[in-house]
Amino acid sequence: MAPMTATAPQAVGSRPAVDRGHLFQLDVVRLLTFGAVIAVHVLAFTEQPDNRGVAGLMMLLQYGREVFFALTGFVLVYSTWRRPLRLRSFWRRRVTFVVVPYLVWSGIYYAYSVLGPARQHPSLAVFGWDLLNGGAEYHLYFLLVTVQLYLAFPLILRFVRRSADRALMCLVAVSALNLTWLGLVAYVPSPGGTGRWFWDHAYELLPTYAMYVLGGCYAAVHLPRIQRFVDTHGRLLLRLAVACAIGALAVYAVQLRSMAPRTADQVTQPGMVLSCAAALIAVYIAGSRWASGSRRHQGLVELLSDASFGVYLAHPLVLAFLTDYTGFGNVGQRVPPLAATVLGYLITVGGATAVSVAVRRTPLSLGLAGRPWRTEVKRHSTRKALATC
Repeated sequence: MAPMTATAPQAVGSRPAVDRGHLFQLDVVRLLTFGAVIAVHVLAFTEQPDNRGVAGLMMLLQYGREVFFALTGFVLVYSTWRRPLRLRSFWRRRVTFVVVPYLVWSGIYYAYSVLGPARQHPSLAVFGWDLLNGGAEYHLYFLLVTVQLYLAFPLILRFVRRSADRALMCLVAVSALNLTWLGLVAYVPSPGGTGRWFWDHAYELLPTYAMYVLGGCYAAVHLPRIQRFVDTHGRLLLRLAVACAIGALAVYAVQLRSMAPRTADQVTQPGMVLSCAAALIAVYIAGSRWASGSRRHQGLVELLSDASFGVYLAHPLVLAFLTDYTGFGNVGQRVPPLAATVLGYLITVGGATAVSVAVRRTPLSLGLAGRPWRTEVKRHSTRKALATC
């Protein structure tokens, strides 16, 4: 396999998918994935936990974290493959874009737990522990894993450069180890003592997502060949995606015999690799077709892509207001579940997007949206888009 070139190939007669280093298809991949993440959280809080159909849908939609770690690995390699990696500059910039919003939003969510309906007793010790393990809100663990990825990236990049011509063999080996670990976490009781911590916090550890990160890294190296295959065999890949989705649902159905719905659809299980494979194929094909076509609403897509990390950070707060104060939540629910889900999704997406777009043009941008303050949000390169991955 040849190393990655500066630009990706395009289908005959189509528009280029790359312009000055910007991969347009990633804007769509990012938006579709964030949309799925929010959908999972809305379903989790507006639908009853014993609803098997909803849990099965969540099994298909819970691909967000894996796809984003693959996307982050892709972007990191894509932006550094042909240039030396300056560690201090890399860590200072990348880690800052994650740690600052992590601290700010941890404070916001902890304040809500104290001042909101939960009325938790204020405690510096509790808040400090939340900072260590991402416990201030259920989605903040993602930022901790991202920091781990940034810190480990120099070693990952060195490994990818040395093994790029053996990518498939290395990825198969890492995936086998990764799936073994997921199987242990999902099906083997946690050991006592120190070992239990790894079971309980598996979702907060970078190795849990190793095959996705490495897959994204190798995809960046071999992007031209991958893009040609996608352009040529799109229908075959979509059929494969459907088969993977059916396989994921089959795993879910089998597990229902001995597990509650919200346990059978858990993210840290080997069966989720089928959901993630289906999603990766589907969202990348959707992005590629949009990028090589007329790119309808391109300005809106770029604006939303730029704001997407801020949307991720803010959406649980909007959703919490809905479920705590309007009867949308599945505890003491006063709104029919379907209506609560549909309206909850629209309001959560709209509210979080409004917050993110607004703060992007203020000095609060870094803390609340994870991006530097810019007076005008312009088209961003793939390297700059790293902060939203």
